[in-house]
Amino acid sequence: MSEEEGRERAVTTEGDAESMNDGRALVQPPARSGDVISPTRAVLTLSKSMFNAGCFSLPYAWKLGGLWVSFVMSFVIAGLNWYGNHILVRASQHLAKKSDRSALDYGHFAKKVCDYSDIRFLRNNSKGVMYFVNVTILFYQLGMCSVAILFISDNLVNLVGDHLGGTRHQQMILMATVSLFFILLTNMFTEMRIVSFFALVSSVFFVIGAAVIMQFTVQQPNQWDKLPAYTNFTGTITMIGMSMYAFEGQTMILPIENKLDNPAAFLAPFGVLSTTMMICTAFMTALGFFGYTGFGDAIAPTITTNVPKEGLYSTVNVFLMLQSLLGNSIAMYVVYDMFFNGFRRKFGARFPNVPKWLSDKGFRVFWVLVTYLMAVLIPKLEIMIPLVGVTSGTLCALIFPPVFEMITFWTDWKGLLTHRQRMTKIFINCCVMAIGCFAIVAGVYTNIYAIFNSFATPDP
Repeated sequence: MSEEEGRERAVTTEGDAESMNDGRALVQPPARSGDVISPTRAVLTLSKSMFNAGCFSLPYAWKLGGLWVSFVMSFVIAGLNWYGNHILVRASQHLAKKSDRSALDYGHFAKKVCDYSDIRFLRNNSKGVMYFVNVTILFYQLGMCSVAILFISDNLVNLVGDHLGGTRHQQMILMATVSLFFILLTNMFTEMRIVSFFALVSSVFFVIGAAVIMQFTVQQPNQWDKLPAYTNFTGTITMIGMSMYAFEGQTMILPIENKLDNPAAFLAPFGVLSTTMMICTAFMTALGFFGYTGFGDAIAPTITTNVPKEGLYSTVNVFLMLQSLLGNSIAMYVVYDMFFNGFRRKFGARFPNVPKWLSDKGFRVFWVLVTYLMAVLIPKLEIMIPLVGVTSGTLCALIFPPVFEMITFWTDWKGLLTHRQRMTKIFINCCVMAIGCFAIVAGVYTNIYAIFNSFATPDP
């Protein structure tokens, strides 16, 4: 790299320096047009990517961690997720402007971080870093989507299983196959505007199901004064792992920001990210608190089990099943966004006579079928996927963003910040990474322990 290029990368405006000092975005990206969504729809889509059936395991997580330790940790975990997402988008917007691109997906963002780095090793291995990030996100998303198919098929079996023959496993495969048709249908749409509409409808079903659960929960005698404030170290780290796992939307941050009509609205003080995180934190904390204090030690691993299966309450699983069905395309959008352009370029060069629409639909069908096969072929997938989730999800939320921010702005910080300011930023990022590493170790320990116990215990 020439000396002139190095100086060019270090040059920023005085306004940029002020922005950096107070934590706001370094750049104000231009407005976008075409397949874009408004900030309101971005909030709905991002919220839906975080609101999934996994949220209903939070009251049980609070039981494992203790009431007040879990209460405090809920806000700490939310704050860490917000910080990681904020610096991720800030660095992505900065590099998109520097490379004259309107937006960057997670993998290409990681590549640009290395391409513009002063470290020769990173520049020489930027594609390897991109592939590692892409594979990490791919495993995470495929795992989430395959578990969603299991959730849908399990609920369908509960609804109509009495009218079907065969074993429960055979019924599950049949219902997964039935749901596959509808999942394929929702995944055929390519525009973010349509995907965000599915997110809106899915959110309605989720809110209805959650409202029914909360309505029943708050009617229970509150036991907050009888519950332990803290349990033990193992229970606490399990609670942390489950709570990190509940924030399933880390990988949707950049795809949604990339489709926002006004990118500056994403990081605004009351913009898309902060609004979404406040909504999610309030809901998850309320669900954990009232769920645990309402049922106490009787809380089930999923709070839906504590709700009666009669009258209005019998509709809960139906609403949650429908939201999972419609929400599948949101999670799969991340996979399409990362891999389709490269696939289309290489596939088109090798098979130029194949229509583009056919290669597009075939690409989508392939990945949906992969999640379907994972759901029906891998034994005990529902307890193995959290192991992938807690590692990949934590990497995307708490490890990658601080590392990429420090590499992206290292030269700029030297010229714009005092030594104390620079050391403060580095210290904060190192603390976040240390917490992320701890969460990964804790999550791996608890999930491997659960997997061993599950395989050691014969099925009834």
